[in-house]
Amino acid sequence: MELEQLTAAIKAHDLELVIGLETHVRLNTKTKLFCSCPNQEIETPNQNICSVCTGQMGVLPAINKEAITKAIYFGKAVDSSFSNEVISWDRKHYEYPDNPKNIQITQYHNPIIPDGHVSCYRNDGSQFTVNLTQVHIEEDAAKLMHEKKISLVDFNKAGVPLIEIVTEPCIRNIEDASTYAQYIQRIVQNLGISEANLEKGEFKSDVSVSLRKKHSYELNPRTEIKNLNSFKFMVEALKEEVEKQFNYFIEHKEFRPDQTTVLWDADLKQTKVMRKKEFEADYRFISEPDLPFVNIKAEIEAIKVDTSALPYAVESILINGGVLPQDAKFFTADKLRSQTFVEINNEIKDPSFVAKTLANNIKAEDYADIHSIAHLTEIFQLFKAEKITAVLVQNAIVGYLKDRTFDYNKYFEENTISEDRIQEVIATVISENEAVANDIKAGDQGKAGILVGKVLGIIGKGANGKVIRQIILDKLGAAAVLENKEAAEKVSKESVVENKEAQEETLPEIPIIIKDTYRTHKISQLSEESINEEVMLSGWIASVRDHGELMFIDLRDSSYEIFQVRISRESFPNIDELVKLKPESVISVKGIVVGRNEDDYNAGLRTGKIELETSVLEILNLSKTLPFEIKRAAKTNEAIRFQYKFLDHRNDEVRRAIVNRHKVIKLLRDILDEEEFLEIETPILSAGTDEGAREFIVPTRKGSGMFYTLPQAPQQFKQMLMVSGYEKYFQIARCFRDEDSRGDRQPEFTQLDMEMAYASMQQIIDLNTKMFNEVVKKIYGNKWILRPFEVITYKDAMDFYGCDRPDLRYGLKMQDITDIVKDTTFQVFSKPIEEGGIVKCIKVSAKEQGNKRMSKGQIENLTAIAQQHGLGGLAYIIVNEEELQSPIIKFLGEDIAAGIIKATDAQVGDIVFFSAADYATANKALDAVRQEMGKMLHLINPKELCPAWVVDFPMFERTDEGRWTFTHNPFSMPAIYDLEKHMKGDDDEIGTIIAQQYDIILNGYEIGGGSVRAHKSEILEATYRNMGYNKEEMIKSVGTMHKAFQYGAPPHGGIAWGIDRLMMILEKKASIREVMAFPKTGSSEDLLFGAPSLLSDKKVEEMNVRIIKN
Repeated sequence: MELEQLTAAIKAHDLELVIGLETHVRLNTKTKLFCSCPNQEIETPNQNICSVCTGQMGVLPAINKEAITKAIYFGKAVDSSFSNEVISWDRKHYEYPDNPKNIQITQYHNPIIPDGHVSCYRNDGSQFTVNLTQVHIEEDAAKLMHEKKISLVDFNKAGVPLIEIVTEPCIRNIEDASTYAQYIQRIVQNLGISEANLEKGEFKSDVSVSLRKKHSYELNPRTEIKNLNSFKFMVEALKEEVEKQFNYFIEHKEFRPDQTTVLWDADLKQTKVMRKKEFEADYRFISEPDLPFVNIKAEIEAIKVDTSALPYAVESILINGGVLPQDAKFFTADKLRSQTFVEINNEIKDPSFVAKTLANNIKAEDYADIHSIAHLTEIFQLFKAEKITAVLVQNAIVGYLKDRTFDYNKYFEENTISEDRIQEVIATVISENEAVANDIKAGDQGKAGILVGKVLGIIGKGANGKVIRQIILDKLGAAAVLENKEAAEKVSKESVVENKEAQEETLPEIPIIIKDTYRTHKISQLSEESINEEVMLSGWIASVRDHGELMFIDLRDSSYEIFQVRISRESFPNIDELVKLKPESVISVKGIVVGRNEDDYNAGLRTGKIELETSVLEILNLSKTLPFEIKRAAKTNEAIRFQYKFLDHRNDEVRRAIVNRHKVIKLLRDILDEEEFLEIETPILSAGTDEGAREFIVPTRKGSGMFYTLPQAPQQFKQMLMVSGYEKYFQIARCFRDEDSRGDRQPEFTQLDMEMAYASMQQIIDLNTKMFNEVVKKIYGNKWILRPFEVITYKDAMDFYGCDRPDLRYGLKMQDITDIVKDTTFQVFSKPIEEGGIVKCIKVSAKEQGNKRMSKGQIENLTAIAQQHGLGGLAYIIVNEEELQSPIIKFLGEDIAAGIIKATDAQVGDIVFFSAADYATANKALDAVRQEMGKMLHLINPKELCPAWVVDFPMFERTDEGRWTFTHNPFSMPAIYDLEKHMKGDDDEIGTIIAQQYDIILNGYEIGGGSVRAHKSEILEATYRNMGYNKEEMIKSVGTMHKAFQYGAPPHGGIAWGIDRLMMILEKKASIREVMAFPKTGSSEDLLFGAPSLLSDKKVEEMNVRIIKN
């Protein structure tokens, strides 16, 4: 499988990779580690050898000081503590044909570098750090040369000094292993301690890898892949081995038990087992008796390394200066390139400018020809100050690199046009192009480019086009100011507005291109198998990187993948004109898919190993300068995003939410279709009611004083469908409420609306439970930990959580202690009780506090929240080992306090918080405190979904005026056991009637609600009678339904889900606005189209409406 698929599969099974590397770097010392034989690569075998490096009897090794010094340089670069000031040597026993002594002298007990770390940038700009277990010096083995029937040994390499760099098993993905290894190579090359040539075997890595469960700290048996001398092979070998381990886990439900050593076969692209892996005990380490301990304290203090010139530091300067990470790596991949950039940037202090100018003018192989970086810096400074043009820079650098005696200053003097000459030509061009000049005066600055081109056509490219443009604008701007002064009295307000509009950015004119075919492939269809295919792609420009002779475009299409498009001056002589291609311009390109060079791989992209060699590029549409960066859309001011919502949708995160919304809705439709539901549309224009939320009213010119309303829900229509004989209905319904917006509400929203005939409450709950579970599992997979549905009564929800939509991901249940404290004289408690209120508490255990007592600041924060929700304060008791700690105990009394502690089972370290008020306030305040504590104490698992059904709602509740009203809707059926009470309508019993109503709640939100309906007209009459309506008033409100129920209405019930709120939770967004394609703002405004808006008096009059202005 592809690497991305493998990574996703591992993640889906809640697994993680554990990768560690042992990297062997050959030090470029003059001689070998323990003898005076030359340390050099030669073709003649067994030439650079002696009795020491061939392991003859009776000889003694001698330590190479240069090797120790170079190792210390590396230790400084990786920020080692050098806690081992005295180092020692050890013997590692193993019998291999390439090991003449059957031992290897290494460092086991006291390595030269006991720790360290290496920080790295990924190609997407994110960072990671690899910690080092140790770095030790050891001698290399000989080289085996295999022929047909025999194997020969070349001892030239035996005894060559190596440093072995051992990481902790802290790398978690395959690409990071390769990236880390590349950083090690660049560090040693930068330090000059090794050439680290992969092909010559001077830099090799052994990579160990295993799988384990996430959040587990156990290390499972690993596989070690030996002698990898290619970063490409490292990725391929790891992928192959990880896939084997993953498949073993899937098949056997356990991790592979054997620790194994393998080799990578690059031709077959597979690993081959060498042997079962040895353990440390197999090597029988002992101290080396022939070598002394060495004190290296003086060397450590004497050696200094400029870490600011190392790859990570240089890349930090480049990336923070606006250079793309993959471009930054171009400079750090070579010591000369890195040094050149650093020295020039130290003077110029503009990383982006320096990097771009270097890339545009000096090829990678030409850095060795730079005679003096100071001379280059002088050229760059002149260019930065706009005293010379890009063409002069390029010619001067080419001349200077070929001939160190080239006088670039003289060249500039001879080829730079004088300012007087430039002014003269500009004046002539303006006078000869009066119409264009007038357009520029009027504010059309885009046409300045026409005059710049004419000026350059006369004087050649020795002048700076940017400078010429500014002179033209200054000249024409001054003239325009003079003319405006003379005509000031004639300028009306309208013309000022027009002039302001003219100052807006103008796009260059481009040909209109209409094609029969815009693409042969989408980016998602391209892979390494596409190499050598001719393809046509179309999409948006994500970014442009100009390298002078080459230009790279990151192309993005609707598959939202990135593909690199390469454009060369050879194919596009007018490549300089492509500077007009700003991000988000739309282009069509045609060319051949080719493989990238290994050094140019981008592991951050699925298509990172291929690119398009472009033969045709057509600009379909240009983009103005963006109001915000697309990839940072989610962090942009919401008002700006909503004004440019069409740009906001190009952000991958924004788009993903909308795509997943489509998938969820489609799946719901498919499930309901399988269940034989019919999708039936109901009217948007409807009749209004006086109950419920505020409705949007719609005037009509058909009748004076007559109005439609927009539906809050298709409630009555769907019940009419049940009466009509459609037994199973659903609709993805648009609904409207003229209420203030907030994070989880909008004036228009979407519901999954459904209704079933001949269905019980339990059948409706079962179907919707199945639907919810399928949505989470099929669309989101293992992204969420889905808990089984709970069923809780309304009473339990209010008693234990203080609200009817509790977040069940954490505990902190409430407890009513009114009976325990009813006899107290403490007025904070006694007064609410006397007035019919309650006293509730929440116990927060020591464990829930993280075994660390809540701070005074945290308690003050909770108190402020309680006060915001109606309490005077937030009383509390802290349980200490020997006493109770609280400012209220002296008022409450020790006996009552002890009773509270007993009733709550509070232990040492626990805190009990109290809420005393009327029923509604006490619950509301303690609910808010509970929610804050869940966040504050990190009790919420953000990956968990805890759905539940809340049932047994009261059918009626009192209004502020003392009348009865419905809790959900007036169409619900009372519980069977309360039907008689409902029909009798005794005022003392109305509040005790339970309805067959149910809400579906999720993580602290209500995401749906419904009920079994009252399908008989007499039950509906009783509902309205209990609320104080006479029959005439009832008929006015629900007369159609009342009439329909007298013509054989079947029993039925239904539910509606809030699609927007559901998607907000599943997509982990803070607001439903983030999961809607075109949402309104918090103040219900549409910033994209400017709604709501004023209408003309004529339009208003046509609608038979009169506006009363305050």
